[in-house]
Amino acid sequence: MSTGLDSANRGTVPPLGLSRRKYSVGLRPLGAEELSAWIEHDGEGWHVPLGTRDEVAGQRQAEEIRRQVRQHGWARLGTRVPREVTFAIFWLEAPVACTYSTLFTLPAGNPVAGTAVGRGLRIRAAVVESDVVVRRALLHGMESIPGCTLTGFGSLQELNDAPRRSANVDVVFVSRTMAPTAAEAMPGSRTGREVQGPLVFTYGIYPSSDHIFMGFSGVEAGYLLRRRPLAQVCEPLDGAFASGRLLPDETPRAIRRYCQSLFSPGAAGVDASVRSSLTVRERQILACLQRGLHDKEIAMELGISPLTVHTHLKHIFEKLGAHTRTEAVVKYLEK
Repeated sequence: MSTGLDSANRGTVPPLGLSRRKYSVGLRPLGAEELSAWIEHDGEGWHVPLGTRDEVAGQRQAEEIRRQVRQHGWARLGTRVPREVTFAIFWLEAPVACTYSTLFTLPAGNPVAGTAVGRGLRIRAAVVESDVVVRRALLHGMESIPGCTLTGFGSLQELNDAPRRSANVDVVFVSRTMAPTAAEAMPGSRTGREVQGPLVFTYGIYPSSDHIFMGFSGVEAGYLLRRRPLAQVCEPLDGAFASGRLLPDETPRAIRRYCQSLFSPGAAGVDASVRSSLTVRERQILACLQRGLHDKEIAMELGISPLTVHTHLKHIFEKLGAHTRTEAVVKYLEK
């Protein structure tokens, strides 16, 4: 692993060992024009944004950062040098199923907000991460998820020692450096079993999407790794809401329906840009249509009026180029 370039992010690579990373669009001031360098030290490597589009200035900056990393190591430099990281949430263990996105440490400015249509939803989440820099980046980036309120903890012990802060948490995201599986993270939590406590999912921080796959071996049940915009990284939960609230008992089924839908047989699939243009509410309504619910039932489940359901259906039809509910579901499920 000499370059650290994942295949989805390869593009125009300028000379001098620098690259331009397309997933920085909307996350960094210069977007895809910003130069980055793969910098490795003691077996740990990251893509580092250089804050410039000029190749000469970028090369100088990259060499200076390499010098500092060799002298001080990543641990000390983490509070001063931003890194591009791939953030992956693991929804299932067998098969391994995750959604992942890109974020940057030491973020500047406000996160890009998710669609306003999702304001009626409510996800009260806790992030457990020992690395302060990474924790701040996660809390900053996940603020773009519509309806998501977040609390950060440095350890599982800190979470357990704060019952008032954690009592109203619906979902806990725990770093895989602390617990490789959700069941090991919080034995009294919901991990697809009917037990008390919040829903718990693990996540990983990786240099690139390639490293997610490289982190697993011998998984006979297979893999499902899906890149999503940061505001949609929790979309496997969309089918588990009613009246704007997450239903813990419905969540495991909703996640499996989500994964199964990605492999439904079909001809030409919906273009990725069209799929990503669907709002949180529109995807929820599509999930309800998959279950055979009628308009009034959808309205009751989502806590909205039948008229609002009709309005969302109209938008869904327009985006998917569908004329009936069945056609909309089929087009949505096709890859």
